[in-house]
Amino acid sequence: MKRFTLKKVAIAALALSSFAVSAQDQSPIRMLVGFAPGGNVDHVARLLAEELRSQLGRNILVENRPGAGGRLAAQLLKAAPGDGNTYMLSPDSWAVFPTITMTEAQLRYNYARDMAPVARVASYPLVFLASASSGVTSMSDYAQKVKTEPSLAMYGSSGAGSITEFLGVLLSRELGTKLTVVPFKGGSEVMTMLMGGQVKVGIMSPSDVLSGNNKKVRPLGFISEKRSALAPHIPTLAEQGIKVTHGSAFIGMWASTKTPESERAKMGKAIKAVLENPGFKQKLAAAYVEADYGDAKDLDKQVRGLVDYWKPVLEESGFKPS
Repeated sequence: MKRFTLKKVAIAALALSSFAVSAQDQSPIRMLVGFAPGGNVDHVARLLAEELRSQLGRNILVENRPGAGGRLAAQLLKAAPGDGNTYMLSPDSWAVFPTITMTEAQLRYNYARDMAPVARVASYPLVFLASASSGVTSMSDYAQKVKTEPSLAMYGSSGAGSITEFLGVLLSRELGTKLTVVPFKGGSEVMTMLMGGQVKVGIMSPSDVLSGNNKKVRPLGFISEKRSALAPHIPTLAEQGIKVTHGSAFIGMWASTKTPESERAKMGKAIKAVLENPGFKQKLAAAYVEADYGDAKDLDKQVRGLVDYWKPVLEESGFKPS
């Protein structure tokens, strides 16, 4: 009788375990995005989610949680159960700059302790551009004119505390003239100000600049080490004598460290398969984003390297988070 009872308990436990696994497989995966719908990261997230549904056989829900430069989504990721059903897609900025400038109490998470890289997904170089009404035709032209025209030293950016603000520190060094960032709420607002001539120059993502063949702005150069395959006719700043090259951003996937490594590896493998699809690469290229796969170790190494690079730049800038 005792043996029979133990056997029934074992069968029941196995059934419950199978039910739990089955329930997890049926529940949707949340992909947190710390930015508003319609932006660059949101667009990549929705393209990726569509492909991952096929790879994983699971429904993927893109959940926009804009706020605090992506940190709100990171806080939600930390708080989520570690069941493999919650991930976050984000540009590198949330992992790099707040880690340097903010305390754990301010962030409400510890990047090294709470966040687990899954995969790098895509990258894109930022663009330095001028309004057509500014009369600036190239970076060498800008380098001369900015010394005598104060309005050219004010550049538009899609947010305070982002890479676009700190690139201004590097550009100021190269140009020998202090540039001042004018932060706006997003790329569309920067573009509106440039088109209207309220600001003369700006730093933006290529999707904001190149889509629509806008004749009221003029891309002056990519802030990158080499020309981009997205628009090979546009030179880099370095080619024009302005040796600032750390202006590429990348988009990656993160999980909570509570998420089992096996689940993170499964997601990383699925992302790799998606990024090897030529059709998906074309979809990203149409949005002026390059497929750029890296595994969890690559992503972790890249974040650490960027923190080391930008820390002295931020100290020089005197930036204080609000």
